[in-house]
Amino acid sequence: MVAVKSGAAEKFVSAPPDGVFLFLVFGSDAGMVRERALTIVSKRVDDRRDPFQFVEMSGDAVSADPLALLDEANTTPLFGGRRAILVETGAKSVIPAVTSLISAPPAACTVVLTAGALKRDAPLRKLVEGAKQGAGIECQPDTEHDLHALIDRTLREAGLVAGPEARGLLLAALGEDRLMSRGELTKLALYMHGREHVEAADVEAIVAHASGVASDRVVTAAFGGEVGATLESYFAQGGDPGAILFGAMRYAVALHRARLAMEREGGRTDAGVTVLMRAGFGFMHRALLEEHLKRWTSARLGALVEPLRVAQTRARANAGVALMEAENALWEVAKAARR
Repeated sequence: MVAVKSGAAEKFVSAPPDGVFLFLVFGSDAGMVRERALTIVSKRVDDRRDPFQFVEMSGDAVSADPLALLDEANTTPLFGGRRAILVETGAKSVIPAVTSLISAPPAACTVVLTAGALKRDAPLRKLVEGAKQGAGIECQPDTEHDLHALIDRTLREAGLVAGPEARGLLLAALGEDRLMSRGELTKLALYMHGREHVEAADVEAIVAHASGVASDRVVTAAFGGEVGATLESYFAQGGDPGAILFGAMRYAVALHRARLAMEREGGRTDAGVTVLMRAGFGFMHRALLEEHLKRWTSARLGALVEPLRVAQTRARANAGVALMEAENALWEVAKAARR
């Protein structure tokens, strides 16, 4: 009977206990759930690619025929050895099949169930975690510390070194899903073939979501009173005017809310920084966020929103003037920031 918390999951799946044959891997990060489930399978069979050693079953099939899982678990591989089954559970209940499995544990088979986020009192979780030879493994999305470790490990294995700006972009662009994060880092490693030092431009060129972070960097520079070289460089590399205008509106609204929170808390910058971090601007240095909160008032920020909305509407209506609208809007923001 084991309930493994998210913080201990990585270590647990790297060496699953011999006394456990039934595992439930669950959580909101589907990529991480899949990765950890396959790690358990790889630890229990000699070759995961051998169809006689490893079988995947759908939750619907198991629900329709509860005895099918029991039959598969007690099937002896053609050439002997151990066997593993992975069941991706869905909306239909697999509890009758799992109950039968627990009452008659297989001699040489590991069964791994995967599921989305489950509450502590979810029937499947209670059943597996309460079983003598069962273990429930919780998978929470990667924390910033986890992402740092993942980036370090992947870049080190590829013989790459990332500068502070490139690392900041990676941290901002990754983390939604473990397998997606690994996939993006693998793409970056392939893109960097023959080179060692990863720059911000490399991340922006190949990693999904990083281009959005790049436009946010231009926008935040404007809110600090600097726009010329940053904006020119962004458009020279094929930047999207629409992304700039959307980003300016988004940051103005977030900064306005952050400034209001700060004013409610008697001028405490911590309150404002927390709002900005939650709005997705955690890639920025804290000192810069604090500088913007001190530079702007809620009234001045509120006055920016309507002109930015008008510029965005014009750009959407006529692609021919989108670049001009974006440039003018950010210059106006920068001038207001310097006043």
